[in-house]
Amino acid sequence: ISIHVGDPKAFWLPYDDSNERWTELKDHRSWWFGDPAKHPPRMELLEALNRVIERHPKTTFVCVHFANNPEDLEWVDAAMDRYPNMYADLAARIPELGRHDPALVRRLFEKHQDRILFATDFMVYRKLILGSGGDAENPTDDDAVEFFMKCWRWMETDDRDWAHMTPIQGNWVISSINLSPAVCRKIYVDNAYRLFAGSMPLPVVRAHKISRDFVPDGQLDEAEWRSAVPFRLEYQSNDSAARPELSTPVRLLWSDKFLYLSYECPYREISSWLPASSKERQGLWDYDVVEAFIGSDPGHVNRYTEFEWAPSGESLDLKLDLPAKDFAWTADAESAVSVDKAAKIWRVEARIPLSSLCETAPQPGTRWKLNLYRHDKADQGFLAMSPTLKGSFHVPERFGWLEFAP
Repeated sequence: ISIHVGDPKAFWLPYDDSNERWTELKDHRSWWFGDPAKHPPRMELLEALNRVIERHPKTTFVCVHFANNPEDLEWVDAAMDRYPNMYADLAARIPELGRHDPALVRRLFEKHQDRILFATDFMVYRKLILGSGGDAENPTDDDAVEFFMKCWRWMETDDRDWAHMTPIQGNWVISSINLSPAVCRKIYVDNAYRLFAGSMPLPVVRAHKISRDFVPDGQLDEAEWRSAVPFRLEYQSNDSAARPELSTPVRLLWSDKFLYLSYECPYREISSWLPASSKERQGLWDYDVVEAFIGSDPGHVNRYTEFEWAPSGESLDLKLDLPAKDFAWTADAESAVSVDKAAKIWRVEARIPLSSLCETAPQPGTRWKLNLYRHDKADQGFLAMSPTLKGSFHVPERFGWLEFAP
């Protein structure tokens, strides 16, 4: 639940030019709540919100405008300590946060880095609204670029005493908090993805068509791979938690005869079945492995093929029509693996005959169902192109898309 309770502290202060947000309030008279005969005290509203959060511990509350109380960092810190289901976003409150001691703000952000979300209050209607939509505001596209540049400047630099992005919300200067790239990534992207993965559009991977075929050798040095845009496996399948340290680029190509895949897997420690077997091994997935689930008939999502490749060079393929699994089936795919011990990356290069996947050859624009996975046993990585949000990879309704591009 995204919830807005309360407003800036200044909206309860006198409605005159002594109010530091007078420029904003005089354009929005209805935003002033300083009449106790009409409106409850601001802190009563915030404490009521906290009681709701406490009564519903299994519900996640995204409390907008930095938990609705950016004026009081100690209060926000204590509330987030008390309620693990409370999140805070930054919408329209960087100017307020930027007034505090930047070291204190940075420590707070680092402490709660998994529950803070980047947000702006940026709105696009018949015009852009970057501040409060005041009568004097007519922002341009260039103003929008400057707005976001200032957001990034506050997050990522240690600049001091500079003019913030929405002066209508207060005429003061702010100081940046210089967060690390790892913390910025969580706040910009990963925390929101973890919350909203189940409702986001399913991802699409595009395979570029090539004019010649080549035999996999595990080196990924064929010129054709340079035309393939990588899709990075970075999120856990069961809960969409980010694992950037295991970021695994996957590339796809296709020709008239084959579908090609490549994986580059950074590792700390390789775990494999020993000794390696020349025969297919059920249970290959119990150790390090990369996988591709390919459904060439999107009208029947329970029908798909599964391919697995391990750093030992072992591979496995099977055909599924859930709940049935045909381990005797084979696609006659070819693959090769290389392990770069110096760089600590293991690589897979594979090609699958298209004739084993479908009766009718795909054309540019054809779409199949697809999910890509990686299991890293040592570091408990269960990465997915499209997180299934369950304990199993076999959730076909969560598969993304493979698009055959020209």
